[in-house]
Amino acid sequence: MTTTAEPVAKRRRREETRGRLVESALSVFARHGYERATVDEIVRDAGYSKGAFYVHFESKEDLFWSMLEQRIEAQQEALRQAIDASQTVAANERRILEAIFALNRQDVSWPALFLEFAAHAGRNERVREKLAAMYERWHNFTVEMLRVGQEAGHVRKDLDIPFMAAVTIALVEGSLMQSRLAPPAMRLDKQVEPLAELLARWVEA
Repeated sequence: MTTTAEPVAKRRRREETRGRLVESALSVFARHGYERATVDEIVRDAGYSKGAFYVHFESKEDLFWSMLEQRIEAQQEALRQAIDASQTVAANERRILEAIFALNRQDVSWPALFLEFAAHAGRNERVREKLAAMYERWHNFTVEMLRVGQEAGHVRKDLDIPFMAAVTIALVEGSLMQSRLAPPAMRLDKQVEPLAELLARWVEA
């Protein structure tokens, strides 16, 4: 006889297995890089069989896409939570940067790992197109946030919003990468205020 608790327990076990595989993959990627990491190492680190891995992911690349999706969703949710329509543009920019940089502090190896995967995408047309589609999704989200601010009267009416969205993403991603490559010169906690003021001067109505 089955009970409703059994499917729930099974789903939780699947989620736990998937989560541990993702955590182990991040650890293995951080140690060896994306290209050199293997599924064997990931499952050994997680304490599962390769069969368990392939229940959840088709390949190492599929696993990385899952990690990237999770990160984008976490960033977008952090941005939604950070924005306060009653605050100035500078205050909102500050809150947004603090939220994104806080996520980065939880996983300082991510910028370098993403850069390596982007290089991999440059050698693989299918991966490049998929990565470009993800970037477009992130760009569209930023455009949407800026347009909400424009409709509320906080953002300049004459602002080229698609261009400003691209500039904002470049500033944030560039800051994250520099904090990884040159940490003494690019401390993220010291960059929040000047970056927020710079962006606010460009967009504020």
